[in-house]
Amino acid sequence: MKPPVHNPAIAYRPEVDGLRALAVLPVILYHAGFELFSGGFVGVDVFFVISGYLITAIIYREIQDGTFTVARFYERRIRRLYPAVTAVTLVCLPFAWLLLLPSEFKEFLFSVASVQVFASNLYFWQESDYFGSAAELTPLLHTWSLAVEEQFYLVFPFALILFRRLSLRMLLALLALVALASLALAQELVDSHASASFFLLPTRAWEMLAGSLLALGMHESGSNRRWFGNLAALAGVGLIGLAVFLFHAGTPFPGVYALVPVAGTMLIIAYATRETLVGRVLSLRPLVFIGTVSYSAYLIHQPLFAFTRIYTMRSLTLPLVLGMVGLTFVLAYLSWRFIENPFRQRRNIERHALFSTAATLSTFLFVFALAAAFQNHRVLQYEARLESEQERALAMIEESERTPELEKGYCVFEADRLDPATRQRLQNCHAAFGSGLVVIGDSHGENVYHALAQEDDRRFLFSLNQKGCRAGADSQWCAYDSFYRFAIERPHIFDNVIYNQAGFYLLETPRGREMTRARISEDAHTVFKPNSEDVEKTLDYLDSLSEVANVVWLGPRVEPHIMPREYVVNGCASPPEVRENLLQSFENLDRHIDRAVSRRGRIEYVSTVELIDVTDGDNLIDCKNIYFHDGDHWSPAGERKFGRMLEKELQVLRD
Repeated sequence: MKPPVHNPAIAYRPEVDGLRALAVLPVILYHAGFELFSGGFVGVDVFFVISGYLITAIIYREIQDGTFTVARFYERRIRRLYPAVTAVTLVCLPFAWLLLLPSEFKEFLFSVASVQVFASNLYFWQESDYFGSAAELTPLLHTWSLAVEEQFYLVFPFALILFRRLSLRMLLALLALVALASLALAQELVDSHASASFFLLPTRAWEMLAGSLLALGMHESGSNRRWFGNLAALAGVGLIGLAVFLFHAGTPFPGVYALVPVAGTMLIIAYATRETLVGRVLSLRPLVFIGTVSYSAYLIHQPLFAFTRIYTMRSLTLPLVLGMVGLTFVLAYLSWRFIENPFRQRRNIERHALFSTAATLSTFLFVFALAAAFQNHRVLQYEARLESEQERALAMIEESERTPELEKGYCVFEADRLDPATRQRLQNCHAAFGSGLVVIGDSHGENVYHALAQEDDRRFLFSLNQKGCRAGADSQWCAYDSFYRFAIERPHIFDNVIYNQAGFYLLETPRGREMTRARISEDAHTVFKPNSEDVEKTLDYLDSLSEVANVVWLGPRVEPHIMPREYVVNGCASPPEVRENLLQSFENLDRHIDRAVSRRGRIEYVSTVELIDVTDGDNLIDCKNIYFHDGDHWSPAGERKFGRMLEKELQVLRD
């Protein structure tokens, strides 16, 4: 098999370093909280393509030359990645010990352990939401992308060796099929298992394979196509910009939408040579410098922002954010100069010493982190500084996690799917007890069901609540359409429907950007406005249900979005205050929905804004219970307390 006529990946290309700058800057600015860069997370996808392109070019050339060895390949990977990520992890440990709550520190230790075995993406897949408010407070969340890369390169070199005798055309076809299968899987899971689609290798492999296909398929272009190269490279920049500025946390990702930044990156790599405008711009020294230190900058920025947010407990001011961005690159340069570069030089540390040192240190960190995570002694500096009321608040926070699913009987139950068994169970309950009451919505609706199930004596109460699912949302995974069809087919199985959802999803920024938990938790000043389009979509759905049952929209609660740490600092007898901008935002939303429901006149609206007054600190925490276990969900104690209020307010609960 003959290699391509020309493969620019072999020689150094400053424009590729400039492209790295286009990848890392949006990621940093996204995590800094700049609304303009709402899709900055796609910088990781740019990195994936660059990685696949460069490494495939090197592996393929060495395989064809007969010089490739597995040991040398992994030596290069260790020299490139291990020293800096280990240094950042070690620096994070004392800050975590000083600042984190016990449960947070335990989660941090688990993330440290997972980093050592290239499995942090698997850990965060199970434990985190990349777009949630907690993500901004998770120091090592960003290491998921390193884990995906390393898992890919545990397999990919051996695949190239195995198929080395194939013709280049056949190899390209094979890799293209695998990439298409990976993309199809990502698109299939992006609705039903969004976290898996985001974090796992099988749904991300196609992005690195896109770079691989580019490396294997590139040939030298003639000078008569320079005009086309200029246009293609500009189009590539435009596609990346489109994703960075228009994508947001609600964009289904990384399915087909990820094709936008991936295709943009491929166009830039393929056509942004020094003869093109884009190539010359990307080769400018400031961009090349940022690209050169981009790996360290990527590693440093997330823990820097996370620990600063944890320490301040408030939104970051613009001067502070800009200062941290600048500090990120200062520290990144120092990391590149004194950690990355020295370890890349074989004269400084031989291969055997490199392997043995990395293995020993990783083993130590893995064992130490797990051992510390499972011990129950009070060792954290944070705990040692607490007074009695603060200790009581901390104890309640540690105990406030969700209890197991609540079921009071065969016909008082919850499900997240209308599968055949659930349908049959509902019909049996209807036959036994007549028409029932159903609570539908997202995880807030699940709170309402738990609250009502503990207070109500109905014999037929059903909950169909799916986390992240709201009426009117474009998601094939959500069960709203199937529930509507079921209700139409059996019009008397439910006599009353209660709908409840998280209110922040019905808000938007003054610029019309979609709301996220991270944004609403971070922004201490903006009064967010109702998203009229989403309110109307929700009403369209609820109005359709009113054909077969009495429908009540139980209005969104005021969400305090108070960090657990704030409760601890204030102590259980002095609850923190809900921010004024949040009160105004949810009050405005409540009035907007009330008016919209009144105009249509088909369903009933019940407000919870005044019913559950979060300006009364006793509805947040007292020295007996804490009533919110995070920024917007009720704790089990909150479900019991607010359930009593709801039972009195909702007339439909009474037979």
